[in-house]
Amino acid sequence: MKTNEKDGTLPFEKEILRASMLPNISCGIVMLIYSIFILNLDIKTHYFVIFSILTIIVVAQFLISPIVNHIVMGKVSKKIEDYLSKGMDIETRTDLFRMIHKMPAKKQIETASFFVVSAIFLTCTYHFLYHMSIILNAVNFLAMLLGAYVASLFALSYSRSICTKYACRLVEDGIDEKILKERFYFGTSYQKSFSFYGSIPVIWGIILTMALFYVYYYNNVPGESGFLPAVNGEYGFIPSQFMRIGIVLFINILIGSLSVYFFLKSIMASSDKLQASMHHIIKNDIFTVDLVATDFENEVSYNMYLLNKIVLLFRSILDDIREIGKTMVVPIGELSEISQSTASTALEQSTGVKEILATMEDTDRQTRNIVEKIADVTDIAEITEKNVKSGFKTLQSNLDKMADITEANVSTISGIRELGEKIGSIWDIVKIINDIADQTRIIAFNAELEASSAGESGRNFHIVANEVRRLAAGITNSVDQIKERITEIQHSSDNLIITSESGTEKIREGLELSEKLKEKFNDIQSSSEITVESANQIKDIISQQSVAFDQIVATVRQISSGIENFSASTDTVNNTAQKLKEAANSLENLHTMIISETE
Repeated sequence: MKTNEKDGTLPFEKEILRASMLPNISCGIVMLIYSIFILNLDIKTHYFVIFSILTIIVVAQFLISPIVNHIVMGKVSKKIEDYLSKGMDIETRTDLFRMIHKMPAKKQIETASFFVVSAIFLTCTYHFLYHMSIILNAVNFLAMLLGAYVASLFALSYSRSICTKYACRLVEDGIDEKILKERFYFGTSYQKSFSFYGSIPVIWGIILTMALFYVYYYNNVPGESGFLPAVNGEYGFIPSQFMRIGIVLFINILIGSLSVYFFLKSIMASSDKLQASMHHIIKNDIFTVDLVATDFENEVSYNMYLLNKIVLLFRSILDDIREIGKTMVVPIGELSEISQSTASTALEQSTGVKEILATMEDTDRQTRNIVEKIADVTDIAEITEKNVKSGFKTLQSNLDKMADITEANVSTISGIRELGEKIGSIWDIVKIINDIADQTRIIAFNAELEASSAGESGRNFHIVANEVRRLAAGITNSVDQIKERITEIQHSSDNLIITSESGTEKIREGLELSEKLKEKFNDIQSSSEITVESANQIKDIISQQSVAFDQIVATVRQISSGIENFSASTDTVNNTAQKLKEAANSLENLHTMIISETE
């Protein structure tokens, strides 16, 4: 056979053809064995027919099978040769990949069709050549169909194993992965494979055995054309039938076991391949490990593809991590230095803010004390204002009284002047009285002289005259005393006038001073009113300032708390920066760590 010059392997269609020879001949022999034992063919009698059938099986495999195989596989085989010799673009490789995945099913259909036609040919030969019972021939046809089905399973198996290596190679060279969005795998799923390899052959074998039991029960008379129908009432089995049923049952069991075995073997092969790939990944460097070859034949193949994706993704992640680690080392070092500097600054700021807060709290307490003092001053100013108003009223009353006193004093001075004038008129009266007293004394003296001259008769007159003279002397003395008193009164009056005038002047001066005092009181009253108003305004301003200061203190406390939190956060950032620095170094050395761990 012609080999592929590039790698020394057979062409695709030749590989398929070579792989099909032994399974096809074996399945043909199984179909013949079914016929021999089911139809009760005597080898010695029918050896020519049996040999002819064997010859036909071999000749068909070497003459007919290559032609049919070329018709089915030739186009794909030619494309594979072009791919291996010239290469293809990704779109053409994807198309070839799809075509290769369809080949196992086509080979299965081709093989099944060939053996079904062979089964029909043999059934017709048995019917027309040996005049076999239709029902017995039908059971034999059912058995040959089972052989044809098994042959198709073998064809599916060996063609799939050959297609897998080409599909894997196409995947390694690259196909359009958009086709994976349509379906994850392109072969037969394990669920269908279990039905193909396990359920159908077993059920088919059971049905075949039950049908054979039924046919043999009613056909138990040996003849040249197999077993003939039994006479009515003599139904049952004969010993030779038990042996044939046992052989057919054994063949069915063997076929079912082999079918299940090949299914389990395919599963174990896929599992071993996946397990070996996982161990290979674990034991080797992720950057140098070979990707798992996959052909997207079934679920495990798709899992291998996902494993490859994970390996590639992990490589990309490790590369990115290594680059990130390299990139992060310097900035994180700078961040660590900045965070340390920030932590120190934050600590200093926190201490400063605490001192400011303590000072502001002291100022706040002083402000509150000032508010209290201002309130006291305001109260005192209000009391002072009331006292000034009351004093002003009292001062006004004093001014009014002093004006009355001044008027009364002027009136008194006028009265004293009038009294002085009246006292001056008393002087005239005193003079008159004094003159009268002088005259009376003269008259008394004269009368006394006359009485003396009159003698005894004038004695009483002498006494009277003497008394008159003494009275006149007393009047003179009294007048002198009156003069003295009038003089004293005049002096006192003069002094009283002088004093009153001086008092009046003092009162006027006092009145002027009181007027000035009134003006001062007006100024004091205005000042007290202004003081009260200003004190109230100061009180309001200080109160507002106190409220604002409370807000400032609260804000400074929040700032202080924020700075403390910031300081704590800065410490956390500093610690985190140190950890990030260590992590960055670990990331940078992650590749080396992974290699050392795998070793």
